[in-house]
Order: sequence, then C-alpha cells, then structure tokens
Amino acid sequence: MNRRFSSFVPVLALLAALAIPAHAVNDGAVSGVVRDAKGTPQVGALVQLLRLDLSVICETFTDEHGHYELPRVLPGIYGVKATGSLFLPTLREDLHISASSRLIINLTLNTLYEAFRWLPAQPRQADEPQDEWTWTLRLSANRPLLRMLEDGPLVVVSEADGQNPALKARVTIRGGESGFGDGGVHHGFEMRRSNDDTRQLILRADLSQSENTALNTVVGYEQQLAHERTVRTVAAFVDRPEIASGPGSQGLQAMVLRGAQTMSLTDAIEAEAGNEIEGVHMGTTEFVSHPFANLRVHAGNAMLSYGIATAPGVQEADAIDRANTLPPAIAERNGRLVIEQGLHQELGYSASAGKLRVRVTAFRDRMEHPLVSGGGIISATDWKSGNMLYDSSTGALQVAATDFDSDGAIVELKELLPSSMWVSLKLGTGDALVMESSAAPVSLDSALASLRPRRTEMISATYGGKLQHAGTQWQASYQWQQHEAVTTVDPFDPSLRNPYLSFYLRQPIRCRGVLPNGMEALIDVRNLLAQGYRPFVTSDGSVLYFAQASRAVEGGLSFSF
Repeated sequence: MNRRFSSFVPVLALLAALAIPAHAVNDGAVSGVVRDAKGTPQVGALVQLLRLDLSVICETFTDEHGHYELPRVLPGIYGVKATGSLFLPTLREDLHISASSRLIINLTLNTLYEAFRWLPAQPRQADEPQDEWTWTLRLSANRPLLRMLEDGPLVVVSEADGQNPALKARVTIRGGESGFGDGGVHHGFEMRRSNDDTRQLILRADLSQSENTALNTVVGYEQQLAHERTVRTVAAFVDRPEIASGPGSQGLQAMVLRGAQTMSLTDAIEAEAGNEIEGVHMGTTEFVSHPFANLRVHAGNAMLSYGIATAPGVQEADAIDRANTLPPAIAERNGRLVIEQGLHQELGYSASAGKLRVRVTAFRDRMEHPLVSGGGIISATDWKSGNMLYDSSTGALQVAATDFDSDGAIVELKELLPSSMWVSLKLGTGDALVMESSAAPVSLDSALASLRPRRTEMISATYGGKLQHAGTQWQASYQWQQHEAVTTVDPFDPSLRNPYLSFYLRQPIRCRGVLPNGMEALIDVRNLLAQGYRPFVTSDGSVLYFAQASRAVEGGLSFSF
C-alpha cells in the first residue's frame, strides 16, 4: 500500500502545481493607499473586502507607506472599507472585479468635521426625490457622503474610480394630469459632462406637446476655482404658448439667467451668494432681479445658518438648476403682468445625534404678488377681469393675491432607519392666505379680495427609502393644513409645496436580453385625494376654485446611458 501511495505523489504534486497558477490567473486583486484628508499615508489602517450585503470576506492592514493589497479575489461586485483610529470609516462600493484584473482603489479617511464640511451646505429636503442628476456641492468623485449602515456605524461613501464617466445622458418620456404650465406629453433629454474633477457642464431640454408645442431648455456650467470656492451659472429659455391672459393674448416666453458662488471663509464658516435675472414677455415685457445669500457656521455635529432670498424659486447655489423652479412665477393684476417675489429671511439651527437629525427654522416673509392656483370653468367675464392667467392644456389658472407679511417657525425631526430608509416629521406655523366660504355668487375680483392672511398650522409625515438590490426609490407623505388655506405657511420652503397625500416612485426595469440597462419607470402623485379645494360661484354662474395644490398624477419612463 505504501508503494502504491508513493507512486501517486508525483502525480498529485503535478496537478497541484498546475491548479494553483490557473486559479491565480482567474482571480483579481485590489490594492491602493489609504491617506487622510491632508494626503498623509495612514499606517496600520484596517482594510476590508465586503460582499454586497456588507459582510466581510477578508481583511488586511496598511504598511508603513499606507499601502494595502487584497490578492486572489474571485470575480464579482464588492466593496472596500477602510477604518482608522480617530477617523470615520470610508466605504467604496460597486467595485466590479473581473478575472485577472487588478484594481487600484485609493481611500481617504476623514474626521467627522471634515466629512460634514464636504456635504451639501443645506441638504435636500426629506420629501424630495434623491436624484443623481441634480448637482450638489460635490462635483465628482472628490466629494464624500455620509451614510448610516445597517449595523450602526456612520461611514463616508464615495464613488468608485471609473464609476463616474465623463459623459452621462438620459432620455425621459412622461405625461399625465399635471399642474399649471406643465401639461402635455413631455419628451426630455439631459446630458452632463465632467471635464475633470473641477468642471461640469449640464444641458437639458424638455419638449411638451398638447394643443401646442412648448419648450424648456437649460444650460448650466459649474467650476471649482479653488479648493474652497465654486461658481455656477445657469441659463434657461421657456416657451409656453398654451398660457393665455385673455382671448386675444396668448403665449409666454421667458429668459432666465442665474449665477452663484460658494466659498469657505474659515474651516467652520461657509458663505454663498447669487442672483437671478429674469425677463418675461407676454404682451408686455417685465425684467426682475432676485439676489440671495446664505451664511453657515459649523460646530461639530451642529450648524447655525442665516439666509436671505427675494424669490421662492432661487434661494441657494445648490438648487439654481432645479427644473421646477425655472419657469417664471407670473400672474396678472388689473391687466398688467406681475411676478411673485418678496423678501425672505430665516435663521436655522440643525444638529444630529446618532441617527436622529433635528432642524429648527424661524422665518419672516414679505410677499409681493403671491400666487394662488386654481381651476374651473372660465367665462367671458373672468377673461375680461385682467386678473388671471389660464393654461388651456391643463385647465389650471393662476392669480395674484394681495401682498402680505408672514412670520413663523418650522421644526423637523428626521430619523434614519435600517436598510436605507428614513422617516420625517415636520411641524410648522405661519401666516397663509385663507378664503372664507360664501353662499352668494361673487366676482373673480371679489374672490381675490376675500383672500386674507391668517395664522395657520401644518403637520407633515414622510416615509421614504431605497431598496439596494432592487433599486426602488420611494417617498410617501401626508401634509395637513387647515382646509381654508390656499397657500403654504412658508412660500419659500420648497418641501411644503405638495400638501396632503403625495407619493413618488422610481423603479429600475431590468429585463436581460429584452430591454437595455438604465431603464426606469417613474410615478409622481401629488394631492391624490384632491383635498383643500375652495370652490365658489361667480356672478355669471361659472364655478371656479382655489387650491393650495391641485391634484397631479404623472408617470413615465427614462433611459440613462
């Protein structure tokens, strides 16, 4: 038996010698250097290779030069996590490792203070869809994000090398029951090009077709001039032929030019300032200028901020290209074109403790030509009043109410939940325009005159999240406010524009071999139950109504490439 066994030894040795190189050739490898925010290599940092569920496959430590290596990694999709004392862990996700490939992944460890400095100075509101196509203060891969993992730790997440191509494009088709100035079937195209880590160009076009063809185009440019200074410029053209101010006056054109600059005055103080120049033509031509400025002071996990703005659509550098703010907020008063504007000042304080984020904001507004939306049957008398704009594609109308002052406060509590979900509760009080019920017929002018500011309270609850494997994004919210109110408690707060029951769903469609990658289905529903409507009968028998927000149901498909 011993002789027979010994005869197999050379054969086994030969097979092992052949198998080991073949296995090594098929494996990949990951290596790189771990540094801090100042570029200093970190000795003894723990580097872990993770599966998609963030479980650890293997780990190693950096050497005296901050270098690490994870050899013999099977092909697949992984994450790499680096941990060091006195630093937040850093996570790099969606690393595609193929056979015989060698990825170089350099990681940066940040302190909590450094990570907060790179975050968008005023994060997007809780009930707004997160969209990678809307730029923020980070330009490309050199801006970290904070995220709470399922097992509790707070990590800094950044894009993988090569995962942020220089050119991205997306085509969208959407349609449904929309609001004022947003009707018809929309065909959208958006392109974003990053020349390097300091410059970015964005081009967007939206063509909608109903009875007429409407066009929205946007061109934006962003450049980082220095390590703590960024400039942005956006130019937009709006053509809405379906909007009319009377039987003989139809068609709206507008040119919008916005610019903003952000800078860090010290390690703890950030400032930004910008301006909007808007020219609107509809029978007559109006030009307005809307400056804004913000100052933020960071202290650990807390931030104190002061902001001033003169138009609800443009208040911060991070949002000057938002599509829903670019169309002009216009109405008519006594036959003259007017634009909604005012003076908004707010003082805010936000802090985070673990997974809980708290923000308190006190504000004071001076509203000029505040807009009120509505709809109904338009009569000849309504047309001749000179106090209404009408959108024939949606049946919606827009009027300007009497100027008023408002002050109040808003408190928001946001809790991060496991599995990339969150819940938010918001309480607010302020002055809103209300309309009292009237049994007698009134004219449109009398209805507008009856709108009066009154102290109003609101409460909203929002639940949202993202399923990591399916890619599903959703947000559902219910915002209650007194039914008599036809405006929000703070017109300058964009998160209050969709009251009552609303939800948003974005679902990737994956069908290998049938549909291309990058296809998504979109559903956006606002004020689903059509609450808050204030109907009234005009003196000639037509029925009109005012509403804080009309019901809107939209759906569509988008394709990214």
